[in-house]
Amino acid sequence: MKLRYRSLLALVLVIVLILMSSCTGTGVEMTGGDDGANPEDPTPIPPMPAAEKPTYTVQKGSIIDSLEFTGRVSPAQEQSYYFKASGRVLRVMVERGDEVVSGTVLAELENDDLVRQLDQAKLDLQAAEMQLASARAARDYNIARAAINLRINKLQLSKLTSGANDIDVQLATVGVQRAEAALRRAQAAYDLRAQKPGVEASYEALALEQATLDVQTAQTALDRAKKARDTAGYDVAILEQQIKAAELELSHLSNSDDVTLQGAVSRASLAVERLQAFVDDTRIVSTMDGTVTSVSAEAGKAVEAYTVMFVVSNASQMEIRAEPLATQMEKMQEGQEVKITLSQYPGKELTGTVVKLPYPYGTGGGAPSETGTRTAEQIDKSTHIEFIPGELELKPGDLVKIVVTLEEKDDVLWLPPIAIRTFSGRKFVVISEDGNQRRVDIVTGIETTERVEIKEGLQEGQVVIGQ
Repeated sequence: MKLRYRSLLALVLVIVLILMSSCTGTGVEMTGGDDGANPEDPTPIPPMPAAEKPTYTVQKGSIIDSLEFTGRVSPAQEQSYYFKASGRVLRVMVERGDEVVSGTVLAELENDDLVRQLDQAKLDLQAAEMQLASARAARDYNIARAAINLRINKLQLSKLTSGANDIDVQLATVGVQRAEAALRRAQAAYDLRAQKPGVEASYEALALEQATLDVQTAQTALDRAKKARDTAGYDVAILEQQIKAAELELSHLSNSDDVTLQGAVSRASLAVERLQAFVDDTRIVSTMDGTVTSVSAEAGKAVEAYTVMFVVSNASQMEIRAEPLATQMEKMQEGQEVKITLSQYPGKELTGTVVKLPYPYGTGGGAPSETGTRTAEQIDKSTHIEFIPGELELKPGDLVKIVVTLEEKDDVLWLPPIAIRTFSGRKFVVISEDGNQRRVDIVTGIETTERVEIKEGLQEGQVVIGQ
């Protein structure tokens, strides 16, 4: 009970002391008056002076708008290779560092069944080609015979239409006349001999008999000639029709081909091409001379189609490959000149040319493929820069810095970017005139991280107040 009483008494005393202290402070403040400050009052803190804003002077000079990025020295000729089919690797023919030539087989997949199918298809093609060749040889023979027959018919027609039959009749008539004259002479000789008694006329009798036979023979020849002349018109008509038939036959043979056999050859050829393509898809063949710089294939391992297995490079000619930002490539173009600084040759500067930008900024790779698969060249998203190293010794992988000058002007007005203000697309600066500040609209040109070209609104020497 006593302890509780003592605690309560102590609490009351504390409250009284607090009240007395408060009353004392109020009395002093109220009795202060105008006699002056209490020497015990603290000195007030003076206000901070206003910060002076920086100023910038409009100057004349040069402005260069350029891009900078890094790249690496690479072989100008470098090709990635892959299987176009999935499967298990049968054998790998090269190792990293091997020298290869165009046509060298680098690796192949297991393809025994495809090879057998291809061999059979080649045999089928050979048989179809032989059948077609035999048919064409027979056709050529028939064409030759038809041409000969046509020529013979034309010669016969020429003979019939040349008037030879009339000449034959005339010759035969002359022959009859000569035979008759000879007969008359023989008859006269025989008669003369017969008038002489006691003289045998056996010789004259034989001559007369022969002359009589000659007349009959000549008359027969004349009759045949006349008949031939009379029937020549029919023969001409027949030969003309035979010639037309021979011409039709020759034309038909010349323009005809065995469609069935030709179709068989075409189908067999397509089968060979298709199977050859399948076999080729299971092989990787180098298309260039160079050095194997990367090998990922391993015998017995399964691989997926279009996965890069080899890289072959030719270091006889170097280039630079870089991957600038998209915002930088938007300002670049193929054929543009660049400056090259090599890290291992400080102070040396080379000149190069942008020869290829990736899609969609240039003609390089990176474009989507309509077939869904893309070649290594199509996948390439690098920017390729051509340069001549001269006597400098470079190797693939060396780091370089690329500077692309987009625009350069001399003797132009400029300000640092921090001196220029913008508001709602409007560009202006603040200048001081006679102690007053005034806003001035400006037109800018080239803008870099250090300088901004002032095309309109300011003059050299004017002072601009910064922000």
